[in-house]
Amino acid sequence: MAVASVLCPVSRRCTVLGDRFPVCCEAQLDWQAQASQKEISKQLTRNWPEVKQHLDFLGTNLTKWNLVKAIKILSEARKRRFLRRRTPKYGSMNKGFSEAELEKFFSVMDDPKAHLLFSFQAIIGLRIGEAVKVGIKDINLKTRELRIFTEKSGKTDYLLIPIRFFDAVLQYIDAYQEEIAKARGYLFFSFTQPHKGKETEPRITTETARVLFNKYIKKAKLDEIYGYSAGAKPHPLYRLTPHSLRHFAVTNFCRKNGGNVMLASKFARHTNLQTTMIYIHAEKNELYESIERANDERLLNRVREMQEKV
Repeated sequence: MAVASVLCPVSRRCTVLGDRFPVCCEAQLDWQAQASQKEISKQLTRNWPEVKQHLDFLGTNLTKWNLVKAIKILSEARKRRFLRRRTPKYGSMNKGFSEAELEKFFSVMDDPKAHLLFSFQAIIGLRIGEAVKVGIKDINLKTRELRIFTEKSGKTDYLLIPIRFFDAVLQYIDAYQEEIAKARGYLFFSFTQPHKGKETEPRITTETARVLFNKYIKKAKLDEIYGYSAGAKPHPLYRLTPHSLRHFAVTNFCRKNGGNVMLASKFARHTNLQTTMIYIHAEKNELYESIERANDERLLNRVREMQEKV
């Protein structure tokens, strides 16, 4: 089957030059103009074996220069459609919680499960997908270490649970030991009915966690909007998201450890130090105080002397 016929379910009468290269018919061009990206993607998925054959053929027969250009096109499409921008679209705006905002957020929370879940993010800096998967077997009772499967690197890491938070975790486990046991050891248990015959995890999902977060962020009146997404159906972009709790944890860790970015990078489990820098935020008053400290009288006097000599 030619590429044209793969892309065009409307017509199978596309002319093929040789065995491989299609000349698209008018029916196909009309269909492609009217079809949505979703419809085209579904059609390509259904015909993936044949699409792959054509890709293999092109990979084998294109010149090196054209193959490089083809790879670049696919790479750029992947970045544009599926990867987050490395440069934050919110500029230098602080996407993390301040201490006052964090206190306000937790003060409106009436669900112990949600309180502990988001505490794992705000104190230990877990990603939301890591936090919902915390199980009783991940906690070492002797060393107070938490075992974490780091999603992005695909590695298993360990972090120390601070003593006060460790006590809170133990109290939670004691209060909900039956539910946790029933949920195969997951701390953040959920017993929802299977959807359309599909088996569900005995824990809350990241989507459920985000719904919980949005509920309390609105209750605390911290649902600040800084812009709207691009596209046919723009939606509001909120400054504070579940990941903002991780931002706070990394910034707080760095501040309490003398600004040691290398140590903060280990805490955040980042493979790239530059990524950690995106997470670390300084309050305006801290920045201004640092500027004042940097510009002491001795420096100002030397500058004045230089100015007088000019």
